[in-house]
Amino acid sequence: MPHFAQRLQAMEIGGEARERAILGEWENAYLRPCFGRLDPDQQAAFLDLANAHKEDGTGPILGVIRTNGFEVAGVVDPEPHNGGEYAAVCKIMCRINHSCSPSADRLFDVPSFAFQLRATRSIKCGEEIFVSYCNVLEPASSRQAYLASYGINCACTSCASPTAFSDARRLALRASIEAIEDNFDAWLADPLLADDYTIKISLRWISVIEQEELEASDAYRHHLHAIVRAYVVLGDVEGAVKYGKILGLWALGQSGRQDMLKKMEDPEYHRGRPDWAMRVCMDHDEALDM
Repeated sequence: MPHFAQRLQAMEIGGEARERAILGEWENAYLRPCFGRLDPDQQAAFLDLANAHKEDGTGPILGVIRTNGFEVAGVVDPEPHNGGEYAAVCKIMCRINHSCSPSADRLFDVPSFAFQLRATRSIKCGEEIFVSYCNVLEPASSRQAYLASYGINCACTSCASPTAFSDARRLALRASIEAIEDNFDAWLADPLLADDYTIKISLRWISVIEQEELEASDAYRHHLHAIVRAYVVLGDVEGAVKYGKILGLWALGQSGRQDMLKKMEDPEYHRGRPDWAMRVCMDHDEALDM
């Protein structure tokens, strides 16, 4: 492809014509031979997927890939100049609809070289499963503008008019992540603040997360981690294990790995952390100073 681009440059072909020529080259020289190796049923299923690029010069194969391709995390091209990233089109998973309050997330499992669908919250029997195709903490207008490029008009609860209340909560959630460390440091330095000061802050945000059905977001992980850390600093192993298990289950859903869950369920892991009972020790030192 670099040589083809150089030929276009030598022919002084630029702008939109250059872009269309490159898209055509991708389609005919690279993708069509691969597509031809699929059996007829697979070809039909592939071309039956949505294509939001029918009017921009993209061929039918590349159009389906650009519309439906999922990032293949964990598979990296060793040659940096080749871009280093891959995408995959899935026969079934690419048909799962979008929601800004998703109930599941997709995970690429390298050992099996396959995508997995993992629940991020409780799903009722018969309830449609949704994943998210955008940053769910962005305002509704930004999400809608991004989704429009894929031909998606989201009608989930958070996108239904009026959106101001949901937008305000999602923007506040983003800010709450940045405030976690400052709140923790202030609490650790001030023995007059209640022991559950940071715990209550994060529990309030978790309540908002659950109301917005955003358990798949990083905000959920950050606040669960803040609660576990607070209980560790307080020397409360019961609380650390309770919320650590929830955090471990979240990580299991995101990565498919059980190592964090096993650590978080182990009381000795929490007792062995360097910040174990740190606030208790600080309170004791403060009392001695007085």
